[in-house]
Amino acid sequence: MDKKIRSLQYGELEKLLEGIERPGRYVGNEAGISSKGPGWLADMGRGVLVCLAFPDIYEVGMPNLGLQILYDIINGYPCFSAERAYAPWIDFEERLRRTKTALFSLENRIFLDSFDLIGFSLQHELLYTNTLNMLDIGGIEVISGKRGPDAPLVCAGGPAVVNPGPMSRFMDFMVVGDGEEIIIELLKLLQKHKYGDGNKGAFLKDIAKLDGVYVPSEYRFFFYNDGKIKKIEPPLKVKKAVIKDLDSFRIVTRPVIPGIKTVHDRYEVEIMRGCPRGCRFCQAGYIYRPVRKRKAEKLVEQSIEGLANTGYEEISFLSLSASDYSELDSLLKGILEEMKGKNLSISLPSLRLDSFSIGIAELINQGRRPGLTFAPEAGSQRMRDIIKKNITERQIMECIDIAFGSGWEKIKLYFMIGLPGEKEEDILEIAELIKRIAWRARKAMPRSKLKRFYINVSINVFIPKPFTPFQWTAQDAPERFEEKIHLILKNISARYINISWSNPDISRIECALSRGDIRMGKAIEDAWKKGARFDNWNELFNRDAWIDSFKINKIPVEFFTSRKYDTGEILPWDIVDIGIKKRIFLAGYNKALELINIDSQIK
Repeated sequence: MDKKIRSLQYGELEKLLEGIERPGRYVGNEAGISSKGPGWLADMGRGVLVCLAFPDIYEVGMPNLGLQILYDIINGYPCFSAERAYAPWIDFEERLRRTKTALFSLENRIFLDSFDLIGFSLQHELLYTNTLNMLDIGGIEVISGKRGPDAPLVCAGGPAVVNPGPMSRFMDFMVVGDGEEIIIELLKLLQKHKYGDGNKGAFLKDIAKLDGVYVPSEYRFFFYNDGKIKKIEPPLKVKKAVIKDLDSFRIVTRPVIPGIKTVHDRYEVEIMRGCPRGCRFCQAGYIYRPVRKRKAEKLVEQSIEGLANTGYEEISFLSLSASDYSELDSLLKGILEEMKGKNLSISLPSLRLDSFSIGIAELINQGRRPGLTFAPEAGSQRMRDIIKKNITERQIMECIDIAFGSGWEKIKLYFMIGLPGEKEEDILEIAELIKRIAWRARKAMPRSKLKRFYINVSINVFIPKPFTPFQWTAQDAPERFEEKIHLILKNISARYINISWSNPDISRIECALSRGDIRMGKAIEDAWKKGARFDNWNELFNRDAWIDSFKINKIPVEFFTSRKYDTGEILPWDIVDIGIKKRIFLAGYNKALELINIDSQIK
């Protein structure tokens, strides 16, 4: 498995970047780089070289905290070195292909096929074609079974791989769950085999014994004539990798600081992993369980260190539900006390409407105030009960009073359409709730600030995701979503309310990929060959490529989208054990159906 490392010379890079949009995406050399230098590469000894690949552009991938965490951990070991690669934008891809230049890493400009391991971060399903594209530009065979013995091992992790089926065709292995501990176990085994027998097959058999590791070549799927799964062999589940104590790993206090402006240019700190709420549509709320919290005292100390190292003036405390973090008051007070007089801005991007308090508002108010983000999800109390979004309109309005009475001028609201049991009146209630929120906010604001008042509303298409109580439900057809969005727009006209919405056609493909099985791999490959890439970008989404690829492979999209799954059938993701029994999801699903049926009887 040992091989010569090839890299791009800086003079060659300069020529490649002539006339390219935003060349800063590809030059690297940022502050905070911790990968090993040319001297280490020239004399690796027993070294292992890893490429952490994010299949979207630099500006989107750089703020990803998971990648920063793995980069920090790997480079903390003397025998391991991690470098980064991001998806090239359209113009640079064309330049690379025309000049027959392989995709390379940022740090030492090493070509992808020179690495020992390439690990992709799959944050959502619409990154799948970009993943194939990066492999292909990097000179690596996209299908795992066709790669030669000298090719890098290719793996993936992230939320999307809780259903590993669709990308199994392309990955040597996948990592399900927390990566902090498992990554070093994997690299130590890779080191052993690289400088031992050099046998990839033996390595894969070794790692298949570890919690969190799924090796596609170890499993076989059998299907009925109607397309449903008959059985999976062997009947062994992959147990999710879990770290019990977040504080056993320090937060990243020396992150790589982007060389150009990114979508979130601030210092990011995870305060809690998992969510206690259990909203029935929310995949993240289940797959990141159990709930684990960092201690505020350590967070304050390490966050101050990180702010000093980076020079950032904004810190974002991340979790699925920041206001459910039990030590939030202590954390905010500690940070503000240490940063007194330094104009620090604090961002809490995942606040709950029923737990945003005057205390939190007053603490955040001591610094600069970014916009607040809340997610009512549904307009009617009926729908909020069905999806287990346990907030009332009274709580929503009390939150609005607190926020806008405390000096906020902007707010972002998230809603979802196409939820199980939804009726036209529920859609109309979204528009009415937005108008009531706007009226309440303007009433709470000082008159001098009314001109700056603004509401951004994001309408998202419901996608039934694996490992949620709604995993069995059907998705609405795109035309139904279009009708619902039009109904909302028709009933809101205020100039200070801006509404955006997800593309129903894109959401349909995401649903198919999310609930698909191993047969989906060929469709992904064919869609990519037909030009699909950057599928989550509206202006680049290639609907025809996807529709054609499904037809060619005789995969009816409806089978994975608008079909209601039987609660007794084997699901593609049943191969994974995330630590929650299926009966728990089924109980939540049945409770939602009960609420829908009760409402129908009352009507």
